Amino acid sequence: MTHRNLKALKWFVSSQLLGKWYSVAYATFKVTSRCNLRCTFCNPSYYSGELQEADTKGMKTIIDNLRDSTVTVLSFEGGEPTMRRDILELLRYAHDGSFYVMLTTNGYRLRDEEFLSELSEVVDFLHYSVDEYHWNVKALDDLCRFREYGLKVNVQTVVTRYNINTLEEKVRKVRECGYKILLMPAVDYPGAKVKLSPDPEQFYKVLSHLKERYGSTLNNSWGFIRALKGEVPKKLTSYAITIYPNGDLPYPDDINGEIIGNLRESKLEDLLTSQRARKLRERMLRDSASYEYLHLQTASFNSVRDLAGYVKEMAKWAFTGRA
Repeated sequence: MTHRNLKALKWFVSSQLLGKWYSVAYATFKVTSRCNLRCTFCNPSYYSGELQEADTKGMKTIIDNLRDSTVTVLSFEGGEPTMRRDILELLRYAHDGSFYVMLTTNGYRLRDEEFLSELSEVVDFLHYSVDEYHWNVKALDDLCRFREYGLKVNVQTVVTRYNINTLEEKVRKVRECGYKILLMPAVDYPGAKVKLSPDPEQFYKVLSHLKERYGSTLNNSWGFIRALKGEVPKKLTSYAITIYPNGDLPYPDDINGEIIGNLRESKLEDLLTSQRARKLRERMLRDSASYEYLHLQTASFNSVRDLAGYVKEMAKWAFTGRA
């Protein structure tokens, strides 16, 4: 059993058996706030470059911190992470068996064959953002080409009230390649001039239909889908965190949370067990409806049935490379 699978087991024991509900399994690591695009649905702070970035050494310190925690899945995101010149070095540093390593990208660097070849050696999953708002929907037509590089691709599509009726065609094309697709609802960030969030009831109906028809091709869990119609777990405790490019930890998330510390300076475990973190978790329980996709997705793991189903789907994906 690899180190990362042992960590997954450690997380399960810690969170499900020992009752340490603050334990984290998934970390979204926003390594830059620079981006080559200006998507309507995105928080401007994630493409303006205004968030301070740690240098390569500082990034590795953060990765070391996470390596010592229960974090099992480490997703490199942005901004556009491939705008960092050291992104392959950072991915390689993380890819030592401690994590399942992911890279989320809008794909504009994925035409570089040399980059793709190196990338295939340092990530377990490629999260490729494909939708109308990235102006790259046609990328679905030659999606299967990534099999030449041995990459396991999870297409990530932002769902808005305007493109919700185009989803089945996207799912069908992804299924033809044996890949997976994650349908993420747009979030109306505070101050957003354009409201894009899909209607929860309509989103529930569409996702239910797609999950029933395409099964594990759809990477959304049934727990998340049920949460769209109000079936939120009584104990909404997220197993995911977001980390800013300088190591700051907004908690419980980057929309409703507060900075509770910096992962270049403090251990993750110490921050999550602090009195401040406990109070923020209590607030999350009181106002569960306002929390975002990743929390609702991972909160469903409090159900053994949902957790077992999701692990089964992801295990098949990890070991066979096909959904």
